[in-house]
Amino acid sequence: MGGAAGHMNHPFDLGSVRTGKDLIDFFYSAVDYLETEGAGSVKIDGVNVSFKLVEQDGQHQFAVDRGSMKEIDISGITMSRVDERFPEGHGMRPAIKTLLTILNEALPSIEPQLKELGMWDNPTLFLNTEYVEGTTNVTDYDENFLAIHTLSQFYEKTAKSGPSKGNIRPGAERPTTTVVKRGQEVEVPIKDPSREVSYDPEVMNTLVEKLNPIAEKLGFKVYGYVPTRRIVDSDIDLDKTLSEPFTIKISDDREVTKPLGDWLKGAKNPDYDALKVKININGQEQTVTRHALNAELYKIIGIDKNPIVNIVDQADAERTIDGTVFMHATRMLGNDILRGLTSPMGDIMNHEGVVLRDDEKFGPKPVKITGEFILGNLGSGFGNVKENEEDFVGYPHKPVEEQEDESADPVVDADFTGETVAFVPGAFKPPHLGHLKMVEQYANRDDVDRVIILISSPKKKNRTLDDGTVIKATHAEDVWKLLLTSAGLSDNPKVDLRVSSEPSPIGATLDMIGPNGILKPGDKVILGASDKPDDSGVPDWHRWLFVQPKDMMQGVELLDRQENAVKAYDRQGGTPFKARDMRSLISKAKTDVDAIEELEEFVGEENVFELLAIFGMGPRQEEVDAELEEHAIQGAPAVKTNFTNLDVEEFNDEQERNSRLNTENIDLSMVDEVMKLIIDKGILR
Repeated sequence: MGGAAGHMNHPFDLGSVRTGKDLIDFFYSAVDYLETEGAGSVKIDGVNVSFKLVEQDGQHQFAVDRGSMKEIDISGITMSRVDERFPEGHGMRPAIKTLLTILNEALPSIEPQLKELGMWDNPTLFLNTEYVEGTTNVTDYDENFLAIHTLSQFYEKTAKSGPSKGNIRPGAERPTTTVVKRGQEVEVPIKDPSREVSYDPEVMNTLVEKLNPIAEKLGFKVYGYVPTRRIVDSDIDLDKTLSEPFTIKISDDREVTKPLGDWLKGAKNPDYDALKVKININGQEQTVTRHALNAELYKIIGIDKNPIVNIVDQADAERTIDGTVFMHATRMLGNDILRGLTSPMGDIMNHEGVVLRDDEKFGPKPVKITGEFILGNLGSGFGNVKENEEDFVGYPHKPVEEQEDESADPVVDADFTGETVAFVPGAFKPPHLGHLKMVEQYANRDDVDRVIILISSPKKKNRTLDDGTVIKATHAEDVWKLLLTSAGLSDNPKVDLRVSSEPSPIGATLDMIGPNGILKPGDKVILGASDKPDDSGVPDWHRWLFVQPKDMMQGVELLDRQENAVKAYDRQGGTPFKARDMRSLISKAKTDVDAIEELEEFVGEENVFELLAIFGMGPRQEEVDAELEEHAIQGAPAVKTNFTNLDVEEFNDEQERNSRLNTENIDLSMVDEVMKLIIDKGILR
């Protein structure tokens, strides 16, 4: 579930689940919790839509709200504006019109319930629903229906950038959460778009009852909260699953097999830390970014049993093992629970999963147990939103099964079987907020399934700082990660950051969209560009005019270049972003406070020092955190940055040398190091 309602937590997303033992405890707690009839609810495999009540010209009517900062969503997509929000051919257009017809025709009879729910004069409240027409994602339902899950409320928000800049979404006051920045705990606003609010279930049941006579005339049925119950005489045996052997292959001739429970005893939650993953694109080995809880990475290592040493770097081996173990346990223990549950809509194994809602036990956000559905990112009926199917190094490519992408918002044309992919290529020497805004604009489009940021690797035309430091593709990749994280896009399944070995961004893109590229017949391509004119007045998107159908894979459609060019994002005062200006400021930043302040325009205030650390001007945040933790234990002074002529203390050179020396003295093969890691964790004796 996404959109206005936000995403539900997986068990490993909970703050209380930090270790494998915590994950085991969660599942045993979930079994106990679900013993009570109605404690859980069915997780429908449908399309998430949110309906609110708006007033226009003194008349109330229902409207859809996709949760974006666009004016049309904030005001509400009423029946008269459906075609404006969902263009011709869009898979949601006819369904939304049908559902709005049902709700609006029932409006006079459900007015008392809407008032009791608080929705009548409060458009920040909305009905969080999912609808199904036949096989919407994966599950083949035998009826069309609308399921009303909860009553929710938007959080207040103001768009600070992009086409919607200045738009204000009213709502509840946004709470804060504690995060660590530059070694210190700070309070920041949460990123969730909305919250669930309490309501009288009987009032909602009455509303559902009144909707059904009208819905049935239009071929739909309306459900409210669909409760679960235990299947009589069923046995949810987690102990059996925890005792079953699980194998992780380290290299072609080394593997470790232990009971799943033993793996979990030594595992830590890797969260969504980025990993370097080796892949093959067009026969060339490349390194891309994935996180340790990535479903396809789990499939490759945990299911297809490909050697870890062929897939990830030595530094990422431990987190890869932990992520694989966490994903496998969440899938298998989840299946155990789902097999023991049923509902008025049938057994839960025939649905996406079960949802748990209990603030005291599981926190304020709902938690979903999905079993097999955790193998997401593998497609949906609204456009096969698939993760890229390139071969991983040492991994013979296999077609992926069609399963739901649990994170994606499936709003693409139901009759269109491919993806719409936007390519944003560049040397990015280095990337800045102007580039980020382009990615954001494409990622925020409902008709775009994937945005591929493609970093080229120039061989001759190097860009340098004043001290001669060459800005490499690895620098650009690190800055991109910084920008994407600060924008909340690092875990967005739409956004895919890659480094190409091609020296030209154009050439790298042509490789991907060409006959031997990564696309499939039926896909649509957007060649990323802005409307910004160059010095002679030629718009940026003109650089793609040379691309012809013969340059592309057969069956792939190139979308209109001008219509899909995004609005250019400039610096304050209308000055264009220029990479050469950014390089100059980075060069000066070591001795010039004004340069540091000006860099805030390029990467954001909170990212400046991490940017400079990427170019060797001070420690990276992870180094600072490690030093702070070490010195907090030893009672020594904390690590300092290494800027000169500024009002900061020097970084401890001796500590830095020792740290570097320790790293350089490691002289083990990756296989031996990974095996040592496993032995140290107590997994192999």
